[in-house]
Amino acid sequence: MAPERVGAEPAACSRHRTVQTYLRCSRCGTPICPRCLVHTAVGARCPSCGSERQVRPAVGFVRLMGATGAGLGIGMLAGMALAIIPFGGLAIIPLLLTGLLVGEAMSAAARRRGSWLLALLAFACTVIGPILGRGLLVILLSPGVDVAVRAAVAVEVALRSFGLLGIVLLLGAGVLASTRVQNR
Repeated sequence: MAPERVGAEPAACSRHRTVQTYLRCSRCGTPICPRCLVHTAVGARCPSCGSERQVRPAVGFVRLMGATGAGLGIGMLAGMALAIIPFGGLAIIPLLLTGLLVGEAMSAAARRRGSWLLALLAFACTVIGPILGRGLLVILLSPGVDVAVRAAVAVEVALRSFGLLGIVLLLGAGVLASTRVQNR
């Protein structure tokens, strides 16, 4: 004995009138046959519903600036922490972790909407943020000298304190941050 189907009545496909089908579009409920159905992540759809692309809204200017502020802030804090806490040969780990943290903070501030511009800003915040953070630390700890002189010396000291390997690691961390926000 065949099991009963509750509420399942065969219907003619909306595009192929001679074909009887039990399939229906998961969005609009239109009867569809196996020849015209479109597979999507949320089920079978008719050709008109399946062809509509779901476009995510772009990251707005205000969110972009908020994400940049968050990324730069995290980068600067990481730069200050890396200057204060001696990691020695293990400095590679916190430098790369900085990229992940900056990328995650910027992604969260942009409400998980990725874009190429957000990825570019994440890269810049990851590379520039720690340098600015160390420079700010130098300015804050410097005795009362002219502010312009302290700023110039601070940037030079911050760049030299990272060294060539540190700058290369910051570039790698920047790539991590940019992929973190772009692959959403």
